[in-house]
Amino acid sequence: MATWPPALVTELAERCVVIFLGAGVSKAACPDLPSWSQLLEEMKEFASLRKDKKLIKKLVRSGRLLDAAELVNSLLLPADRKTILESKFRLNPPPISEIYADILALDPKVCITTNYDQLIEKNFEHFSGGQKSHNIRSYKYDNFLSDLRSPSRVILKIHGCITDSSSIVLDRKSYFNAKVENPGMYDAVTALSTVNTILFLGYSMGDPDIQLVLEGVNSKLKTDHRHFAFVPKFEHPSLRDAHKHTYNIEFIEYPTGRHERFPEALKELRSAVEAMRASTGTRI
Repeated sequence: MATWPPALVTELAERCVVIFLGAGVSKAACPDLPSWSQLLEEMKEFASLRKDKKLIKKLVRSGRLLDAAELVNSLLLPADRKTILESKFRLNPPPISEIYADILALDPKVCITTNYDQLIEKNFEHFSGGQKSHNIRSYKYDNFLSDLRSPSRVILKIHGCITDSSSIVLDRKSYFNAKVENPGMYDAVTALSTVNTILFLGYSMGDPDIQLVLEGVNSKLKTDHRHFAFVPKFEHPSLRDAHKHTYNIEFIEYPTGRHERFPEALKELRSAVEAMRASTGTRI
């Protein structure tokens, strides 16, 4: 059983939480989807030189994924890159998973994701009876503030979407260009991280964009309210404590390799939030 902090349950019940969905959510719903490292390993096979393939493999195995992505991207023609990404992430029909029903029941106004696939929006639509529950926005969208100030609910794809392969943020250069060309969007993400609790689900905490946002907020403004992340158990408590100190995140850990705990724990969280809303008379 996951031990969900009462503060998180209360804030979710009051709809004060932004939910951040990482690749682990998509993998739980569709195990055939590649992780970032698996994607780079597969993309390296399109490199023409053996020495380049060996270097990419070495970079991936040493955890230098941004460097590996930079090399992969430099070796592929745009048309080949598009074909590979679409073959991996444009799923038709998209798989339907109860995981998304549980997330939708939490009723977040804003979901943020680094995932390229369409599983979130398609599943939300399915579990909403065919209705569009959330507007879908890319990091390129220039009117995001209007969404935040309106009653509408939003899914923000900060690394792009497979429906527009040119928007996908994959390597170091595309990370930088996305921030330079769309500063307002990243300011909005910083603002959301400042005034809301964020719940990270299926996310490895390895994304430099989000690390910089959380570190910047935490270094300037102190609060007793932490963000939360459901993650595999850290290798050592000192590593967990360093992340907690730097990013102001409380980690709810589960045993490494026990990924089946994710959907079980999510159902427990949904039940706790719905019980809280029922007991306080919060609108469902």
